[in-house]
Amino acid sequence: MGWKRFLAVALVVLFLGMALRGASAAASFVNATANGTVKVPQEFSPEKGPGGEVQPQFGGATVVVEPFLEVFVPGIGWIVAIGSIVAAIAKYVYSKPVSEFTEAFVSEIPDKIKDGNQELAKGVKMNFWGSKAEIGYGYVKKKWWGLKKEAVIVKPIITITRDEVKAVEDLFSPKEYGKLLAQAYLNGWDANKAKKLAKEFDKQYKNFRVKFRGRYACGSYFPEGDVIIEKGNDKYGAVHFIKRHILRQRLGKKGKLTVFPSDWSADFILSLIGETIKKGRIDCSDPEHTPRKFVVEKRFGYFRGKWIGRKVRVVLSYDRARGIYKFITAYLD
Repeated sequence: MGWKRFLAVALVVLFLGMALRGASAAASFVNATANGTVKVPQEFSPEKGPGGEVQPQFGGATVVVEPFLEVFVPGIGWIVAIGSIVAAIAKYVYSKPVSEFTEAFVSEIPDKIKDGNQELAKGVKMNFWGSKAEIGYGYVKKKWWGLKKEAVIVKPIITITRDEVKAVEDLFSPKEYGKLLAQAYLNGWDANKAKKLAKEFDKQYKNFRVKFRGRYACGSYFPEGDVIIEKGNDKYGAVHFIKRHILRQRLGKKGKLTVFPSDWSADFILSLIGETIKKGRIDCSDPEHTPRKFVVEKRFGYFRGKWIGRKVRVVLSYDRARGIYKFITAYLD
């Protein structure tokens, strides 16, 4: 099976080379070295700049600041691929579901960043089994006249394992999860914290049960019933809530962030939602209010800092056939 993976990589690079630079560019792709390293030619980089050149370093070593990939290929050994097509190669040498997550994550983030005066390129380092990936920014160090290459991650972003991707697969596919956490990172989140929160929420939302007390409000009667959180989709439920009101920087009508703070745990956020449902008031002035879809809101006196005075608003929908309330979403106001 190892030689098949390697053959797939070679074929992908060959076709890309033919499309971009002809057969000569493709032929120069595989530059086997003493430590089984692969070098992607600079012709594959559409945005080659000064930072992409090989730069001198101490001890005769040089560094290459281009997207890179370090991975073990069975039957070949450890290889380091350099160039802008790293994400395209990834799916041929990674094992699922880490491959799909990594490909999606890497495709979302910029190729290069500035860290002080140092330019760094995005890169991925896999473990021996391909079941764990470290994604971050760094460079490739070339030693011994290029015979030895070492991938160096200076600014790590996230470490992801097969088990962590599988843990939330009922909510997000590996590609969706990779894209979501990359967007969270670009929105200012610590990607590892975002990963932890998504995992915690996935564990707890299925067991969420709160009793909505029957009451008269807004000229209607709202019957008593249990409130549940379903998986949902991009418009309601757990998927919508995580995407729109936890991991994204979404502004409300008053220009304030409607997302929950990144340092609040899933357990705390769910407790706020439950408390709002049980003790909050129905907002009759909400423009989208109907007897079957309405907002319950509550102000919490123990919020501190910039969250003082903010309210938690929970949108519910009554399922008359089942006699329950479905959670649509929740946000800060």
